[in-house]
Amino acid sequence: MSVVQIKEQLTSLERVGLALQSKETDRIPVTPLFCGASHRVLGITYDKWSTDAELATKSLLASQEIIGFDAFVTLVDLSVEAADFGQEIIYPKNSTAYPNFNNQFIANANEYSKIEYVNPRKTKRMKSVIDICAGLAKAKGNEVAILGFLYGPLGVLSQIRGHKELFKDLIRHPQEVLQAVEIITQVLVEYAKAQIEAGAHSVCIDPLYSSPTILSKKQWETFEGPFIERIANAIREAGGIVTIHNCGNGVYFEEIIKWTNPVAISVAYPAYGCKTWEEHAQKWGKKVVTIGYSHPANTGLVMTREEILADCRSQIELFRSKGAGFILSTGCEFPPNGNLLSAVAMVDAGKLYGSYKK
Repeated sequence: MSVVQIKEQLTSLERVGLALQSKETDRIPVTPLFCGASHRVLGITYDKWSTDAELATKSLLASQEIIGFDAFVTLVDLSVEAADFGQEIIYPKNSTAYPNFNNQFIANANEYSKIEYVNPRKTKRMKSVIDICAGLAKAKGNEVAILGFLYGPLGVLSQIRGHKELFKDLIRHPQEVLQAVEIITQVLVEYAKAQIEAGAHSVCIDPLYSSPTILSKKQWETFEGPFIERIANAIREAGGIVTIHNCGNGVYFEEIIKWTNPVAISVAYPAYGCKTWEEHAQKWGKKVVTIGYSHPANTGLVMTREEILADCRSQIELFRSKGAGFILSTGCEFPPNGNLLSAVAMVDAGKLYGSYKK
């Protein structure tokens, strides 16, 4: 079965804008989190895609032309911010960049003071993401939604200190951790504002540790909640829309909404306290738009086109039956080595089954 040809009534930007307001649109927007996978569209290596804003922009634009998704997401990798604070990063030729965990910038609890303010507009990696937002906005900003992206302050710090050691320090050295989170937050506030000023319509904040698989509610609220509140407020003050991404199991929706008041939350699993997607849609569907929730690996690497269409249809119909706000997406980044036609199948599912026509 080939790509579905259906005349669209709205631009992708209009469609996403209406959906984020929980208003009726022509069809469900579809945005597989197609980020790193775009390097394959133009045939460049992953390390070049990760470090060259111009190549990344061209790759994302070409991907959208081929696949037809409704929103760009400028997630490059979760080490972008950490690199600009001084963390050594490894850039594999064919996979996602990551910190050198054998050479942590903060080697012990006495070194949190090494975290110093940097101007994200003048750094290497954060400036690259700002430039990607600007390039996408110049080329497609009036047609396709652009979601900027930043890792939450506690997540950034974990890339610099190492996850295991940071979690110990939350208990043993809380004040040192909080001082570092404060400085990181100051930088992320400016980083978020810069992405909006560059042309992003929204900035998506990733507070990855706001789920019981990692931290308790109290811990997360102590070490990150008030800080991402400032980032969220800065996004709105700059004229942007606040969205959240967290692919952890059982995301703390109540606490996330309390601190950030987002219009949408991107997830891979039902919210905390919900055992099924039916419960999730019933409880949260009219309070915040859900972006999700196709399984990235299964969708991108395993499932056939027919299976993807059926899976996406069931998601669309479930949320529609509850009158719940919904944007079809993968629950986390589309696999960088995934089948590009699987992303096309997701968009086709939105066209086939996502229409609001009676």
